[in-house]
Amino acid sequence: MFLHRENELEILQKDFSIPNSSFNFIFGRRKIGKTSFVNSYISGKNSFYISFLEMMNLITFQTIHKNIENFLNKKVDIFDTFESFLKVIAKETFEEKLILVLDDFQNLIKVEKDALSLFYKAWNKELSSSNIQVIILSSICSSNKDDEYIYKKSSNIIKLDKLPYASIKEFIPDVQAGDIMHIFSAYGTNPDYLKLYDPKKDFLLNIKENFLSYDGIFFNEGMDFLKKDLNEISTYSSILYAIALGNSKIGAIADFLNLKSTYLTRYLQKLIDIMIIKKYVPINEDIKKSKFGRYEIEDNFMRFWFCYIYPNYSTLQKGDTSSVVSNIKEDFTKRLVQSSYKMHILSLIKNDPYKYLGFIPNNLGSWWNNKDTNIDIIAYDSKNIIFIDTKWRDTQELEESYAILKNKSDEFKTTLNKKYIIFSKISPAKFS
Repeated sequence: MFLHRENELEILQKDFSIPNSSFNFIFGRRKIGKTSFVNSYISGKNSFYISFLEMMNLITFQTIHKNIENFLNKKVDIFDTFESFLKVIAKETFEEKLILVLDDFQNLIKVEKDALSLFYKAWNKELSSSNIQVIILSSICSSNKDDEYIYKKSSNIIKLDKLPYASIKEFIPDVQAGDIMHIFSAYGTNPDYLKLYDPKKDFLLNIKENFLSYDGIFFNEGMDFLKKDLNEISTYSSILYAIALGNSKIGAIADFLNLKSTYLTRYLQKLIDIMIIKKYVPINEDIKKSKFGRYEIEDNFMRFWFCYIYPNYSTLQKGDTSSVVSNIKEDFTKRLVQSSYKMHILSLIKNDPYKYLGFIPNNLGSWWNNKDTNIDIIAYDSKNIIFIDTKWRDTQELEESYAILKNKSDEFKTTLNKKYIIFSKISPAKFS
């Protein structure tokens, strides 16, 4: 079973067991593990896998033509477009259900902009009557209305999230327990990144060698990541830098960059489409109507890169790492580790709410208002509401923290029975 993706695998397996044909979407930002996941799923099954590389259509479909002939063990009609390829597949009869995997679909769309609509047209006309399960993987989840319409017509839309905090220990078995949250805050949970962490060296030395050194494996990674799917890199990277420093409101981002908020809208939406950032609103608010939206970088690795490598790129190119290391020592915990800890606690509660709350919540999320009052997590059912504070650094006594949280909770209007939990590195403390 593929690590921590059991639920997603079960969705595809159930879909496969249905006698009808189906098409499914798997979305996830680059390097989150989409290909590894789908390869785990198709292992041992009758499948044909295509990865659309960034190359001319002529070469792409010449290669696919050769591979499909080998797969079918017979000659097939020549095709040089996605549409003609789909016609060839539709002509075939598959006694054993075929899984057709279309990986890196966003690259195909770069050269055939109407590829998704062509697929849907072929599906309605011919493909749906084939004995086939189609899986389309993409690092772009488009907000275009026509694309969204097709997404909704699929059997399943699977969005792969980052692997859980606990997976770090599985990828780095010898890691020191005290380093795990720091690794989570800088590397995230990307297996390819985590495998490069050397537990025999301390955290800062790993950072220096992998991120800060000019020949380090991650020195250019943040920019390279963006260049795969975006143009106007200077604008997108500047926006991510602003967000990484804590400017989460569109007005604050605009002020930081000396731009108008209206100018930023399409850039923010594109970053949402490629799943680098996400827009959040306070619990109970409509994301389309709320005036309190905040933008956060979803990937811890990208947050770290844009916080410490991007603004110091010239300095690091000269080989001067000492000032950046000093900045990380002073700034890292309060800027990134605390928010990563909150992210970890929220994930724990979502995955096992009864263990931490004592009930299954009707709603769960963060809350803030226009007075800059913030509550890390709120959860409630029909009777109880719990206000939760997360503290990686125990700078306050628990009773003092409880009093502050209790005062904040008075600004959240509710008639439910109030309870309080403060999570810290030691253990959660509960108050009624």
